[in-house]
Amino acid sequence: MSTLPGLLRHQTETRPDAPFLRFLGDETFVSFAAMDCDTNRIANALRDLGVRHGDRVAMILPNSLTLVRLWFAAAKLGAIEVPLDPELRGRLLDHVLANSAPAVVCCHGSVLESLAGRSPAAVVVVDGTAEDARAAGVTAARIHAFEELLDGEDSTPDAHVHRADPLAILYTSGTTGPAKGVLMPHNQFHAFTETFARNLELSADDSYYTPLPLFHADAQLFGVYFPLLYGTHGTIDGRFSASRYWDNVRASGATATNMLGAMAHILWKRAPAADDADNPLRVSQALPMIPFRDAFERRFGLTLVTAYGQTETNFVTYDTPGDRREGSCGRPAPGFEVAVVDTEDRPLPAGESGEIVVRHEHPWTVSSGYYGMPEQTLASARNLWWHSGDRGHFDEDGWLYFDGRIKDVIRRRGVNISAHEVESIVDEHPAVLESAAIAVPSELSEDDIKIVVVARDGAELTVDDLIDHCVRHLPRHMVPRYVEVRRSALPRTPSEKVAKEALRAEGVTSETFDRESRKEAPV
Repeated sequence: MSTLPGLLRHQTETRPDAPFLRFLGDETFVSFAAMDCDTNRIANALRDLGVRHGDRVAMILPNSLTLVRLWFAAAKLGAIEVPLDPELRGRLLDHVLANSAPAVVCCHGSVLESLAGRSPAAVVVVDGTAEDARAAGVTAARIHAFEELLDGEDSTPDAHVHRADPLAILYTSGTTGPAKGVLMPHNQFHAFTETFARNLELSADDSYYTPLPLFHADAQLFGVYFPLLYGTHGTIDGRFSASRYWDNVRASGATATNMLGAMAHILWKRAPAADDADNPLRVSQALPMIPFRDAFERRFGLTLVTAYGQTETNFVTYDTPGDRREGSCGRPAPGFEVAVVDTEDRPLPAGESGEIVVRHEHPWTVSSGYYGMPEQTLASARNLWWHSGDRGHFDEDGWLYFDGRIKDVIRRRGVNISAHEVESIVDEHPAVLESAAIAVPSELSEDDIKIVVVARDGAELTVDDLIDHCVRHLPRHMVPRYVEVRRSALPRTPSEKVAKEALRAEGVTSETFDRESRKEAPV
């Protein structure tokens, strides 16, 4: 029963009227039975549009019940969902559409113009009409409004879906090149969610809240698939808002969630409120774990756990509420081998930092590689290990510690410097909201370090203050040469990671202070 259609059928048979999903702002939960009925109709309508087993169904949609319905309907046909960021435009959109080659593109009416001049076989318009699509320049031969799909037959499709069949293609942020589509089988979703539940010690008594986008793994796996697997319910928000976060958590009634590390930092640095701990959450995952975990737990009245993993691999290490170690992202999960290796793929001893590599013991618990990119897949899976591109080390007791991205290492005057380490020190300054360390070209060859810092609202932060802080807390070779203080947020990817490629493209600007010139730019 480790396929999505099998799980939905089971929950419909055992708890048909139980609440399953709600999108914040809608007071009504959709039940398992209603989801099953609706997705039967949509699946049969998609079949009539020509969608078959193994075909791709692209969805350019915001967080919505419609997105989930289309995802589940595609799964019932053995087709593959391809959820895409609604903000994709131009060359970036062309790349993912060319790579995935969808049989149908389901597009929200507000972004129809992004499909102008492109010719998918069929287009389904959500919150719009076929006439709207043609007026926007969409030239597909077949264009239908989403409401037409709800008129499909209500019989259950007989697609013979297997746990090894692909369920989704989820695109990575593509920070080192074109976005790569991670091909995820049905059983990987099942195994990923089970590991996550062990990490947080979740049960069917828990409910879930997430404000993360449904075109990435977090919200799909934990906001939707966890309630499906455990027969409980989830609440999905439109997006993360620091100012509304705790009110939205209270409105959801959820007992569990997951936070990206950046989210936890931003929430922590907001002014304390008397009702901070007055919320229903008992546990949250934080990735990566924040250095002030204990204080965060006391202030917000919950327990934080962490893990290490990627969309490609599952969570391969994790801790639990009762078994944690400061600074670590856990011990290897059952069913996975995790090692740290040097540049020749030779295992390193405890305490030595190298690339984190992974392999699985059970079939179909990790991705099948990058869709349509065999060379990238083989490069990442060399020597029978999946190469994460992340740097880490083990301690003597087998706990893993994350040391930053290998691609995010800055080489300065013959020394490798972790951007993650520089940022962790800068973020300790009380006037800093967040920071990003990047490599910029040096006239002495190799790299110099630039730190881009966002000041907290109302806080006084000068370049000299920040440099003094770095000089006090960092080795000399790690003190940034270039410093830029901003009042606006750092650019982010859809998964709320800092978009460092955008910062690297900016380089040294007129707003950047160069310590070696001793001429401070305006901030």
